[in-house]
Amino acid sequence: MTKFRIYLPTLLAILAIAGFQVASAATITITLGNDTPGFSDGSVPPLIPQILGAQSGQPAPFDVGKGSDLFANLSESWTFNYGAIADPITAATLTLGIVDHDSAATGSQVGSFSIDGNDLTGVLDAAFETGGGSADGEYNVYSLSLGASTLLDLLDGSALVNLALAGPGLQTALFGGAVSETANNGAHLIFSTLSIETAALPAIPIPAAAPLFATALALFGLYRRRVQRKDV
Repeated sequence: MTKFRIYLPTLLAILAIAGFQVASAATITITLGNDTPGFSDGSVPPLIPQILGAQSGQPAPFDVGKGSDLFANLSESWTFNYGAIADPITAATLTLGIVDHDSAATGSQVGSFSIDGNDLTGVLDAAFETGGGSADGEYNVYSLSLGASTLLDLLDGSALVNLALAGPGLQTALFGGAVSETANNGAHLIFSTLSIETAALPAIPIPAAAPLFATALALFGLYRRRVQRKDV
């Protein structure tokens, strides 16, 4: 085993020079909207100045309230652009910060939710029902792990997200503070972040590295012959 300790590091070093490298991970992160709005997950920020201040100057649909608890459900889309990815995607998460989605109301408040055509309505609805929205006007942050089919669709360099809320929503009376259900559900989208983890493919040796690779094989062969003679 002594000679193996001598030759194996040499072999590994030459293979590394020849272009055989261990895959390394990389992270791509794209954020739309304001991910540091100044209020925390689970809080109930006032419309003025906190919510409108956090949305000021942000790209649509993160710039103003969408829909209305009284007149129309939120229905919006946004696109992440980050360039085509050559390496395999090993994992991805989509994070959403939203105010006033009213999941404390009866039924489901997610009309539809998809990423690049992959239906994730049930995933977001489960997050809504278990992770927040216990009060009218509450701000919550949700982070969703994306499945294998969605990961494949992310390779092209863009991701289209579609979200539609559904009633009933919640409305708080100006006088007395009573909370009642409404037919529709509007909300404020504060931010959304797409985070993609990739693993680099092992590098393929170029022709100029072939002599180094041949040397590595020769060293390994020499090691094996010496071991065999010793065994005899």
